[in-house]
Amino acid sequence: MNKIAVFIPVHNEEAYIAKALDSLLVQDYSDFDVLVSENHSTDGTLAILREFAARHTRIQIFQPEQKLNSHGNLCFLADKINHGNYFASMMLGGHDLVSHNVLSTAAKHLVENPACAIAYQRASFELDEQDAVTRRWPTCHESGFMNTSFDTLLTLLTLMYNTPIFGLWRQSVRQKAAFRYPCVGGDHLYVAEAALYGTITPIDGAQIYLRRSPITANYLKKHFTDRSGDQAAAEDMYVQLHWLSDIIDQAAASYPPQAKELLRSSAFSLYLLRYNHHFDTFHSSLNAFAARPEVDPLLQAQMNLGAAFKAMLKAKREEPTSAS
Repeated sequence: MNKIAVFIPVHNEEAYIAKALDSLLVQDYSDFDVLVSENHSTDGTLAILREFAARHTRIQIFQPEQKLNSHGNLCFLADKINHGNYFASMMLGGHDLVSHNVLSTAAKHLVENPACAIAYQRASFELDEQDAVTRRWPTCHESGFMNTSFDTLLTLLTLMYNTPIFGLWRQSVRQKAAFRYPCVGGDHLYVAEAALYGTITPIDGAQIYLRRSPITANYLKKHFTDRSGDQAAAEDMYVQLHWLSDIIDQAAASYPPQAKELLRSSAFSLYLLRYNHHFDTFHSSLNAFAARPEVDPLLQAQMNLGAAFKAMLKAKREEPTSAS
């Protein structure tokens, strides 16, 4: 059987980690390890993990030398997996749950479809603190039907809810698509880069239940940087576009230079417009970003165009409706 690694980066998951592990330990797929990075929790998470590891040899606990941010903890654990002998791997949050057949259904799809990079569950649900399902998460673009560059871009643009990151990844793909930069939205770029190396496919037959982390006003600082505010958000956006530019270089490696630059500028425009659902929140950071001297004038013009579109849409919504 093909061996799978399930990796769980955790910090202060005392309330949920036992449930997450229990849902894994009843899998009908037998050849898998559970690797947990315990990121210096201040609650009882480590004690619970040690209790599980004492009873189940498949559970391995790792701990970085010092507390890391979310990006660092993920990379720390991914490195452990990349040096193992695994066919595929799946990331799970320490507060998430899966059905008993989530590994077997996804592994079957990867074995039967060698061109598939990620097989993720179409039936993905959100849980509240009482384990009640609050909504079903939509699937993203199913890749494999267009050329690689467009599949990659469409995957990125349709990842409003990033369920593929919790799918089963072919390990050779995970080794190539590195989670390279600490930035908000990096999980989306990570999945988009994976689309360069194979198809990303929603599959049926199993379920995954994702519990969102508590919303924080300082998400950027909590997860990725030591600072917050418009300047930090602007620098973060610049990192995202650098990563996107790297993806375009790979996706369009064989394109003529003019075609590659056209794809790059279009991708940048669409990526920035992707944030239109919270454009007002990002307005000041976008201005700070556009003012950076290294930002290309063409990109500034594209951002202005995006702002104009947003203003037009907002004005349209606010038009008074005449009484009939």
